[in-house]
This record gives sequence, C-alpha cells and structure tokens, in this order.
Amino acid sequence: MLGLVLLIGEVPVALSVCCAPPGASGMGTAWFVNDFAQYESAMRQGAEQSGWLVHDVFTAEPHDAAFMFPLYVAIGKLAATVHVPAIVIERAVEALARALLVVALWRFCRAFAAGRAAARWAFGFTLFASGFELFAAVYSMLRGGGGVYTGNWSYETNGFGLLFAAPHVPLAMAATLEIAHDVLRARRTVSRRWLFKIGLLSATVALLHPFHLPVLLAATLLAGAVFMRTERGRASLIGALAACVAAVPVLVPTIVTFSFDPFWQATYSLQNVLPSPGPRDLVIDLGLILVLALGGAVMLRERVAPIGLLGWLLLILFAMYLPVPYQRRLSFGIHPVLAVLAANSLVAACAWLKSWRARVLRLAVVATATVGTLLILVSIVASGFKNTPLPIYRSTRDLDAVAAWLNAQAQPGDVILADWQAANYLAPRTPARVFGGHPVATAQADIKELATRSVFASTSSLTVAQQLGVQWLVYGPGEANLTPPDGAAFQSGVVRVYRVSPG
Repeated sequence: MLGLVLLIGEVPVALSVCCAPPGASGMGTAWFVNDFAQYESAMRQGAEQSGWLVHDVFTAEPHDAAFMFPLYVAIGKLAATVHVPAIVIERAVEALARALLVVALWRFCRAFAAGRAAARWAFGFTLFASGFELFAAVYSMLRGGGGVYTGNWSYETNGFGLLFAAPHVPLAMAATLEIAHDVLRARRTVSRRWLFKIGLLSATVALLHPFHLPVLLAATLLAGAVFMRTERGRASLIGALAACVAAVPVLVPTIVTFSFDPFWQATYSLQNVLPSPGPRDLVIDLGLILVLALGGAVMLRERVAPIGLLGWLLLILFAMYLPVPYQRRLSFGIHPVLAVLAANSLVAACAWLKSWRARVLRLAVVATATVGTLLILVSIVASGFKNTPLPIYRSTRDLDAVAAWLNAQAQPGDVILADWQAANYLAPRTPARVFGGHPVATAQADIKELATRSVFASTSSLTVAQQLGVQWLVYGPGEANLTPPDGAAFQSGVVRVYRVSPG
C-alpha cells in the first residue's frame, strides 16, 4: 500500500517531466494549485536570509514579516546550504510526508478499528474513498446545472487529496493521527520518552497546521479525564497536558500575529474564508463513509468506536460550525475518524449477513466509495498530458523566461502587475512583490483583481498601471489575444514586460 500511495502521488510530477503539453511548465501540486506559490516564496526567502520570518510578496502594501510556513523556510535554508535546488528537496519531503502518513494512518486504524479486517477497510476508506460529489454533479446536470451542491474536494473531507497536497498537510495529518493513537486510548504507564514524543508531535502540528490543534487538544483532555474518572489510568491525561504545554509556546505567537497585527489580520485571518459544508452538504462531501458511520452508530451504539475517538468526533462536529472564517480547517481529522466508524460498521454488517450477500455489500461499497476518486485520478492523468480538465501547469516557457529576466532586473521595492495567474507564478521568482496574486495573501483581493482587469481592458494600460503605483506591467499568456502597447522592455514569445514610468 505504501508503494501504491507513493506511485499515485508522483503521477503528476512524472507526467510533467515526460509528457507536459508543448511549452507548459510550472507544475507544483495537483491539489490547490495556486497555494504552492506561497510555499515557493517561503523557500526563496528562507534561502536568502538568516532569519525565519517571511514577508507577503503577493500584495503591494508594506508590512512586518511574520513567522509562517516554517517547513518551507527550512527547506530553503537546507537547499542554500547544500547547493541543491529547493524544489528537489521539496519533492523528497513530499514523498517522505506521504510515507509517514501511510504508517501513521495504519497505526491509527489498527488502534481503533475492531480487528485487522476493519483496520484494512478504514485504511482504504481514508486514502481512497470519496463522497457523493460525482452523483451530485450528474444530478445537477440532469436538473440543468442549478442549485445542487457538488462538494469542495478539500483534504479535510477527502483523504485522497493528501496524496497530492504540499508536504505540510500529510505531515500534519500523520502527527495528528499519532497523537490520537497515543492519547485517545486508555493508558496506565508514563515514560519520559513517551511524553517527549507527544510534546514533539504537538509542537509539530502547531507549526504545520495550527487551525485544528485546539480541537484535538480538547479531545485528548476530555478523553484523559474520562479515563482517569473511570479508573482506566491517568497516563492519557498526563499525555494530553504534555501536548498542551508543548503546543502553547508555538501557538501564542501565531495567534498574536494573525489576531492583532492589522495587516496579517486583514489578509490571512479575515480573508481566509473556508466555511464548512452544511449538515446536508456534509453528506455529499463524506459520502458513503458518513452513511456507514451513522448506520453503525445505530446498530452498534457505544461499540461503534472507542470513547476517545467518539469524543474527538463530537468536538469536531461542534467546532466546524463555530463562527470563524476558517471553519473547515477545524474539521481536519474527521475523515479518518469516520472511516474507522464506517469500517467497524461494515465488518459487523457483513458478519451478520450470508456470505454471498456480504460479498455483494462489500462490492457495492467499493464501487460507490471509489468512483469519484477514480474519476479524479483519471482527470489528473489527463491533465498531465493536456492541462485540462485540471489546470495543473501554472506557466509557459515564455513566462519562465520573463520571470528569469525580472529576477535580474527588478528591485526589492518594486511592484509587478500581471493578471492573477501570471502574478501568482511570478511572485516567488523575483525580488519584487506583485500587485495581487492570491485571494488570501493579497490585501483587498477583490478590489485588486478588479483593478488588474481594468488595466488590461484599457487602451492606455501603461497609464492606468502608472496610476496604481506599479513599476512593471506584464502581458502574460492570458493576454496573448490583446493588443499590447509598444516599447516592451523584454519579450519572449507572446509574453511582454513593460517598465512603467514612476508617477
């Protein structure tokens, strides 16, 4: 299974090397494609400085640097030390992260599933089961395409996305599952080595994916209190306290920065709008594993899963509807938890059925749970050849040439204006900043995107760009059909760069 996971995860990268469309480049990740530019920027900044704070290069406003994306800053520093391209190290970390995820997930499933067979089902559900997105899309087409929720394919509710995500996400999931494995079960013995492990894992989650950590820590404290109250041991509560103590020093600076610094609060906090799917829509996102989990809760009652796991699930379901912009991030971990419940339910149901009916049930579950995943895998393979239906290539050879030229010509205080996609790609590749290029990282993103479109819609684009206070204007691949101004400072194919006169 580890070999299969690594093979699937490397499919987009392998296809980008051998089979990309003519002129296409810029392959980062196949899941949340434009976010990868943020990690590239952190790697570049990490390589260029001795500190660990990074600036937001996706917006023009001045601001203080912040501590964020430490994994990628560390990759940049390592790349600069060993004189290896940062992307090479990042790809190796991706493979390592997926391997650790597989190991942690199997340990989690073996700990909480009712036997080895159920653990295998839970393992498969987490990695390869999708929701009812495909069925909802077909239903929407039959209705004329209106008013039907068809899912969001986030990695909070779809474990398959972890195989294609940037490495901090599967690493955070692996650490989360290891904490759950060690603390959400009754335990009587405590050792320094075990406490150090829990503390290290908790601090790691706080660095990589701090959003959901308060929910996880609350679940460990709740489980530890229950185990102590029922005289099943105090070790789990001690471990939960150790996790809290290790996480707090890491969480406090993050909370302070993104809650009280006006710039970072206005961008990454208020604009990071990730609402959770409504209870009805949650069925679309989680699909058959939610149906099986609910059925098992009715059929098996308290035996559907251990109390620690059920407590974590209930806290997730409560937290993911709290009035915060990043609601969906709080549900990180719900997919493997429900997969365990669903697997326990499925194995119990098959034990009660006659052999041929059990086989039919298992085949029906596999077909229903994996049809969406198979469609996505086929789409990713097709996109590796044609860049459609998923636009996984962010650049062209001409845009790469422009990025290299701007890297040599632009100054740290300069601002580049390009269309949203080209700007997203250029931002981590030059010493300058871009006017706008990411819906979260760009201050007043909606206004900036409208202003960018107005520049390219104008017959006097250089004059309009000058009024916006930028130093460089880039006509990228998306503007190939427009009539550009004369006097380009640099041109490669259809991509042109203009030096904007200071206002």
